[in-house]
Amino acid sequence: MSIATLEPSADRTKQSPSIIEVRGLTKRFGDLVATGDVDFDVRSGEVHSLLGENGAGKSTLMKLLYGVYQPDAGEILVDGVVHRLDSPADARALGIGMVFQDLRLIPAFTVAENIALSLPGGGFRYRRQAVERQILDAGAELGFSVDPKALVRHLSIGERQRVEILKVLMSGARLVILDEPTSVLAPQEVDGLFTAIRSLRAKGLAVVIITHKLHETRAIADRLSILRAGRMVGSGIDPTTVDDRALISAMVGREVPPLPVERSDPPADRPAALRVTGVHVRGDGGNTALHDIHLEVKAGEVMGVAGVAGSGQRELYEAVLGLRPLHTGDIHIAAVEMAKSDPGAALALGAVGIPEDPISDAVVPGLDVTEHLALSNLSSLRKGLGIDWARARELVAELDRQIGLRMVAHDRTVADLSGGNVQRVMLTRAFGVDCTLLVAAYPSRGLDVATTRRTQELLLAQREAGAGVLFISEDLDELMELSDQIAVLHNGHLAGVVTPGEVDRYAIGQLMLGGSE
Repeated sequence: MSIATLEPSADRTKQSPSIIEVRGLTKRFGDLVATGDVDFDVRSGEVHSLLGENGAGKSTLMKLLYGVYQPDAGEILVDGVVHRLDSPADARALGIGMVFQDLRLIPAFTVAENIALSLPGGGFRYRRQAVERQILDAGAELGFSVDPKALVRHLSIGERQRVEILKVLMSGARLVILDEPTSVLAPQEVDGLFTAIRSLRAKGLAVVIITHKLHETRAIADRLSILRAGRMVGSGIDPTTVDDRALISAMVGREVPPLPVERSDPPADRPAALRVTGVHVRGDGGNTALHDIHLEVKAGEVMGVAGVAGSGQRELYEAVLGLRPLHTGDIHIAAVEMAKSDPGAALALGAVGIPEDPISDAVVPGLDVTEHLALSNLSSLRKGLGIDWARARELVAELDRQIGLRMVAHDRTVADLSGGNVQRVMLTRAFGVDCTLLVAAYPSRGLDVATTRRTQELLLAQREAGAGVLFISEDLDELMELSDQIAVLHNGHLAGVVTPGEVDRYAIGQLMLGGSE
C-alpha cells in the first residue's frame, strides 16, 4: 500500500462539526519551515492521532493551536469562526487545552492546589474545600480516580498525567491535546489513560494525541494524520484501512526494512561480559538510588533494562561505567573487578557507553565531529607530539560509511547540532569501537524511524560479535524485540528478570509498577 492510497476516513464522526480547523498554516523559524501550508481538522467526539517523526512539526502544529506560537501564514477556525490565538490564554478561552510531555505540576503542592492555580475566575483566594469537591465530582464524572489532598511529589507518573488532564478539563477544555502521553507509562497505565480518553470521547469532547507509536494509534484513534518534514502527507485517515508498513513509509518517505527474526543463540558456555553483585548506589540527593542489585550480562547477549522513569536506570548506567561511586558491592567487566568510580578502568576493560543525555554528558564545546570521534582513537592517531588530522579525517569518513547513520558534515561543531544529529555522532563513535561491553541508554531517542532501525541493527551486530549489551530503553516494544532477557527496575530495586518470549508486556508492566513476577 502506497502513500497515494491513504484516504480520508469515512468514520462515524464525519457528520460531527469540527471544533477546530486550520487552513494553509505555516510557521517558520528563520530558514526552517516547521509547518508548511498545513490543513487539519479535529471533530467533536473523536480521538485524532497525529503521527510523525521527531522534527516532523507535530508539536509545532499543536503549539500553534494552543497559542504558544503564532502562524506566519494561514488561519485557525474554532467552531467555524476565524480566530487569532496570541497566547495560551486565548486558546483556553475558546476551550482548547494542552498537556505537555514535560508535566507542569508543582511537586510540593497538593493536587487541589495545582488545579486551583489554573481555574478561571479564582482570583487570589484559595477555597480549598470547594476545589477539592469540584475535583472529586469531575473525577467521578470522567472516571478518573484522583485524591485532591495528595501531594504531587508522591504520585506516580501516570497519576500526575491524570491530574494534568483533569486540570485542563476543569478549565473548560472541549479539545484536549496530549503530547506523547504514553512515553514514560507502563502498559497498565497506558490502559488507564486510554479508558479516560474513551470517557472524554463518549461525552463529545475531542482529543488529539501526538505520538509515533502505531499500535497505540490503532487502539484509540478514530482518525489519524501524518506530518513529514512540516508537510501533511496524509490527513483524516481511518486507521483500519492502512497497514503499518504504509504508515511508516509515509512518515519516513521510504521503505524501512524489518529487523531479522532469526538470530543465532549465544554459546551455552559464554562468559559474563558484566557482573553486578550486591550493588548499592546513592542518588544525587544522598538517598539510595539502587538497592542490592545483582545482574549478569553474558557475552553475546542483549540484556534490556525496563522501568518507569526514575527507577534507577541512570544510576545503573553510571555505576557500570565507573561514573558514579558504589556505596557497597562490586562490578566485574570481563571477569575483572573494576576499580570503583574510575571511568578509565571501565574503558580499559572494554566498556563503551552511549549516554542518556549526550549533549550534557558527551559533547565537548568547540570540537567538531572529527575531533569528537578522534577522542576514542587517540593512540592510533599520534604523530609526534600531535595528532595526524589528515589520517583522522580519513578514518572518520570511512567510519561514517561503515556505520551508516548519516552524520552531518564532519567539520561541523557538534555543540551547534540538533539533538538527533548529536546522537548520530555519539552512536557512530560508540559503534566504531571494538568492545567487550556496550552500555546503551535510550540510544534511539531523538532519531527518525529509519535511523532507529539502523541503530537497532548495530546493537544486534554487537551481540553477534560477542559483546555483552546492557540496553536501557523506555520503549517496551523495542526492548521485547531486541532483548534476550529484560531486567525490570522498580524504585531502585531489581523487581525481576524475564525472557521476552515467555511473558507479555503486561507482566513486565506489573513488575515496573512494583508487583510480583
